[in-house]
Amino acid sequence: MRTEAERWTGAILHGWVELITLFGMLLVALALIGWCWNRGLRSSDRRGLVPWRLLITAYAMVLVLRFFDHGIIPSIIIALGVVVAGLLGRGGQHRGLWVPVMLLAALLGLGLNLSFLVLTVLIMLVLLFSAGRGR
Repeated sequence: MRTEAERWTGAILHGWVELITLFGMLLVALALIGWCWNRGLRSSDRRGLVPWRLLITAYAMVLVLRFFDHGIIPSIIIALGVVVAGLLGRGGQHRGLWVPVMLLAALLGLGLNLSFLVLTVLIMLVLLFSAGRGR
C-alpha cells in the first residue's frame, strides 16, 4: 500500500499538474523579484509587479528544457536563452531582470528546485541592497 505522501507526490509530479506547479513557482518567484525591483523606485517610476513578456519567455524555456533530458542540447538551449534574454533586455523596461530570470528558468527546467530557490533568494537580496535608479 502507498502512503498518503506518495499519492500526493505522484499527483504533483504527473503531467499537466507539474506544468501548472512549475508555472506557479515561476510566477511567485517573478512576483517577489518584481517587488524587490520596484521597491527602490519612486511610485511614478514603478512598473508592473510581474513582467508578462518575461514570464512567458521564461516559461517557454522551462517547457523546452523539460522536453530534452540529457546531452548537449540542454546546454545549447540555455546558452541561446541567455543570449536572447540579453538582447531582449537591452530595450525593455525591466532591463536587469532578463538574464537572471532566464537562469532561474534554466534551473527550474532542469529540475534543480533547491538551486532555483537559492538563486531566487540571492537575486532578491541583491535587488534589495542595490540602489534603485541606477539599475
